[in-house]
Amino acid sequence: MDPEDLRRENEELRAELKQQRRLNSGIQQQMARVLDRLVQLEEELAKKRKKKPKKGKGKKKSKSKKEPPAEAPTAPTRVAPTPPAEDKGIPRRSPPPDHLERNTEQHAATPSRCCSDPVVVQVAPKVIEQRDYVPARIEVRRVELEQYKCQTCEATHQAPMPPMALPNGSLTARLLAHIAVGKCAMSLPLTRIGEYLATLGLDLASSTMCNAMDHVARLVEPIYDRITARLFGGPVLLMDATGMKVLQPGETGTHRGQFVVYCNDEISVFDYNKDKRAHHFEKFLRVADNDAYTGKVVADSANNMTCLESGGRIRCGCWQHARNNFKEARASAPKEAEEAIAWIGTFFDVEREATAAGDDPDERLERRRRETIPLMRGFERWMAATQHKFDPDEDLWKAIKYCSNHRIALRRCLTDGLVPLENNLAERELGVIGRGRRGYLFAGSDASGAQLAKIYTVIRTCQRMAVAPWDYLAWVLPKLSDLPVNRGKGHLNSLTPWAYRDMAIAI
Repeated sequence: MDPEDLRRENEELRAELKQQRRLNSGIQQQMARVLDRLVQLEEELAKKRKKKPKKGKGKKKSKSKKEPPAEAPTAPTRVAPTPPAEDKGIPRRSPPPDHLERNTEQHAATPSRCCSDPVVVQVAPKVIEQRDYVPARIEVRRVELEQYKCQTCEATHQAPMPPMALPNGSLTARLLAHIAVGKCAMSLPLTRIGEYLATLGLDLASSTMCNAMDHVARLVEPIYDRITARLFGGPVLLMDATGMKVLQPGETGTHRGQFVVYCNDEISVFDYNKDKRAHHFEKFLRVADNDAYTGKVVADSANNMTCLESGGRIRCGCWQHARNNFKEARASAPKEAEEAIAWIGTFFDVEREATAAGDDPDERLERRRRETIPLMRGFERWMAATQHKFDPDEDLWKAIKYCSNHRIALRRCLTDGLVPLENNLAERELGVIGRGRRGYLFAGSDASGAQLAKIYTVIRTCQRMAVAPWDYLAWVLPKLSDLPVNRGKGHLNSLTPWAYRDMAIAI
């Protein structure tokens, strides 16, 4: 095909993609406006129902006091699920997993006569499986490259170099993988990893292991980009952030950096920011670019996340945060707080029923419209009838105000079955950062934080896909180091964690 025709076709496809994105953005905004208008109509209808009919035709009496709101509805009774009865005949100890290597030891029996003349017949052996531990050890990988020398021109011909993660270094891919997994999967400081390696006979300086982490982060960067692209291809994204102390080289003291997790039901992507400003979220989500993420984002109500509501993105609220506010109000208003927790608990009961029934997104959305919408309307009537009983400085009043201020975002889950009611998945994914913060206390610099984010992304994605991180890194690091300058382009699609998983399944 002529290059001009190819470029013209590419621009046409780009224009069609841009138009499709605009259409999707318009449809999403229209759905949001319809939902908002529905909420307004429900409020107007509720106000009309509260008005009492006029009695008689006498003079209108001036009202000195405001009419009290309607009586608060009672939360429906929740039935606690009964756990299935345990069968005492089933042993508690499960068999060893199938993916573990089996080393079989055969012990011969001495055949002999028994009871009568015939010799005993061999039958199937009795099998005993026990879990064993093979201690680690340090070895030296010795590579010999055969060479030939021309007798005429004295030119040297050498065998090609095998793939190595560090072609000019002294650490193999398996040792690099051990350091990275120990730091980011087991939350061990590099000094603790060095002490463990010393017990195996290898002394490594902390600076050497820091350089190893830097090299691993640079190698997995193209994999990090493909994991991010796969995340942006989904319709729903969950995000949350947490802080970590970061050293400033050349200065005393530390500053507060921020790790952000963006995840869905399959993968997790971590990003590091040197502060809590909102423009870091905009940069990661490519807000100002043509290929910006335009799906639904489930997040909490932090002030630095207001940018999520622009550019075609739809921000969805978290009912878990709303429930936590009522839990904090138990001390001052135990009865009302428990009623609110019971109301919100009914929403999650519907979700558990949908999960137990194996509903797909469309069926889950239909169930929410059928069961959750009436419950949310009852909860809103309860809040309207309860809030006036408390002062604005009390915790329960603030908890109800939170639900009222974020009512539209909290009701987004009623428009899409893929949107969860809560942001708990992102909260759990941030647990690896919390455990690391407790283990190694701080990051060495802002550059080290960015390196940790890349390695955390690859390791955590492997764990969520049931892929052993050490096996994957030991397999992929030599291949990434052997790539040409253009980073392999399409060849990298076969080096991702899901490609490694599919290959392992096929074998």
